[in-house]
Amino acid sequence: MESNREPCPCDKCELKYKCEEDEMACRAFAYFVRYGSFEDYTVRMPTKQLFTKIFYEDDKDLKNYLVSLKIKDQMQLF
Repeated sequence: MESNREPCPCDKCELKYKCEEDEMACRAFAYFVRYGSFEDYTVRMPTKQLFTKIFYEDDKDLKNYLVSLKIKDQMQLF
């Protein structure tokens, strides 16, 4: 039986079990939770802060946080 599910960024990540144990999440996982997909180049530096935004705060907080990170990244390009 073939699965139609999008691959999760954690599926092949070497930090998967550390994140689970320490309640951490990365941007790739946050995009996956928020939008149902992620890009392979998305940053994978897990933090407790991002885990909290995903699992303990509302969806609006996560969206705002991801937007602010994107703006910050764009500003660093200039």
